Amino acid sequence: MSYLKIDLGCGSRKKEGTIGIDAWPLPGVDYVLNLEKDPLPFDDESVDYVYSSHCLEHLIQIPKLFAEVSRVCIDGAQLELWTPYAWDNSAFIFDHRTFLNEDHYMHFCVWEVDYWQEFFKKRWLLKEFTYIIDEKILVELYRNKIDLDFALRYYKGIVREFCAHIEVRKDYKGETVLPKRTFAVDRNSEKYPIQSSFSLNGNPQELQQAIAWFSQAATEKERSHALLQEKIHHLEAQLQQARATIKAMESSKFWKLRKQWFKLKKMLGASKEE
Repeated sequence: MSYLKIDLGCGSRKKEGTIGIDAWPLPGVDYVLNLEKDPLPFDDESVDYVYSSHCLEHLIQIPKLFAEVSRVCIDGAQLELWTPYAWDNSAFIFDHRTFLNEDHYMHFCVWEVDYWQEFFKKRWLLKEFTYIIDEKILVELYRNKIDLDFALRYYKGIVREFCAHIEVRKDYKGETVLPKRTFAVDRNSEKYPIQSSFSLNGNPQELQQAIAWFSQAATEKERSHALLQEKIHHLEAQLQQARATIKAMESSKFWKLRKQWFKLKKMLGASKEE
C-alpha cells in the first residue's frame, strides 16, 4: 500500500514528493486550511511521513495539531520538524508565537509519556535532535576551546535552527527512548554526533566543593574590594597631608626668604649673561 507524505505549512517551498498544506493559497499548496482549527483532510493511518519547516513557531495550538498528525500517521511514521531554535534571536521575530526548544519534545516523548500517549492515541518516540550551526560560530567556539555540549546548554546564539526527528508508534510497549544529538553546518551537509559532557548524577562532594569555590570567590572579591578602598583612603589622606604641609611651608618666613633668594639669584644670573 502506498502511503501519503505531507508538508505542514509548506508555503511556496513545498518539499518534493509531499502534499502541501498551508493557510494561504500559494504556489504548490494543495490544501488551504487553518492548522490550529481544521482537521487534516486525510484518513486515519494514511500518512507515513510528515515534514514541517518553519511553520510550528507561528502557531499556539500545537498539541491539537499534533493530535491530528498522530491520527493520520501509520505505525512507524516518521516526523521531521524544523523550527528556529528558541535560544537564537531569529526565533523572536514578528509573527512568531511559540519559541520551541528541546523541552517541548521531551515533554511529549520522554517526561510525560503516559499523558501524551493518551492524548495522541499513539506513542511518539523522539529519535534525534539535529542542530544547524553556522560555520563561523563553530570556528569561533573551536578557537576559544569551548565544548559544544557546554555551549548548547548555557549559551545563546549558537544554533540557528534545529529539527526533532520523531517516530510515531501504535500500541508501543517498549522502553522510553532518549534522543541522540547531532550537528551540521546546514541541513544537507554531513551530520556529526555531539559528545555529552553533562552528567545527571549529582555528586554531593562535588556540589559542596562548587559551593565553597563560589562562596570563596565572592569572599575574595569582597576582600579585594575592601583592600582597594583602604588603599584609596590612605592615599587620599597622604595627599591632603602633603597639601597642608606645602601650604604651611609657603606661609613661613623661611619659604618667603627662599623665594626671594631664588628670585635674586635669577636676576644676578641674567645680569652676568648681559
